[in-house]
Amino acid sequence: METVKKEHFQIAGGDIICVASKICSLAEGDVVDLKQVVPTSLARKIQQRISRKDERLIQVIIYQASDPTGSKLEISGNHIGAWLPNGLFLTSCGVDKGKNNTAITLPKNCDLTAKRISNAFCQELVVKTSMIITDSDGRADKKGANQVAVGLYGLNGLRTNNKTGTSETLCDLLAAAAGLVMGQRGINIPLACIHGLEYEKATDFSIADTVN
Repeated sequence: METVKKEHFQIAGGDIICVASKICSLAEGDVVDLKQVVPTSLARKIQQRISRKDERLIQVIIYQASDPTGSKLEISGNHIGAWLPNGLFLTSCGVDKGKNNTAITLPKNCDLTAKRISNAFCQELVVKTSMIITDSDGRADKKGANQVAVGLYGLNGLRTNNKTGTSETLCDLLAAAAGLVMGQRGINIPLACIHGLEYEKATDFSIADTVN
């Protein structure tokens, strides 16, 4: 918030703020000391297939999926994907390797994190904004990564065509657009503001509403 004020970052009512999940995780203390992680036989077995992955990091991924059997993990080549308890499917279940032998996990409730940030903006800047928490996500069939939404507040994450009844995942479209500015690892731009978009404003939608 101090940086926003210091740099005179212009934010208007109704703007959509996209915030990188990693900076939220660091602020909320979602950091795991890998020295304290004991890999299970499942983690060691997966590590034999994907040798580039630390078996302790794989164990954290298993923890994040909340299924010790590994049934919520999907392994393809050197790619590990996993379903979170809220139904989202993410590369490595949203787990990143951190500095100093640590792992960084997603915030425990990304929707709640989005709400807290929105409330802070309202209190400090006297402006009502919608929030999207974004995370980098890869696909087994493509090189590189994209930005997707993992939490939201203040907007409907879906945009529906009333004539056809079909929907598009608006929150992911916005996260990907923000990713053009925020970049991937090493760019270190944790926040982007989207101005001027007409969208359905609401506080009772969650990221789970966008999941099959």
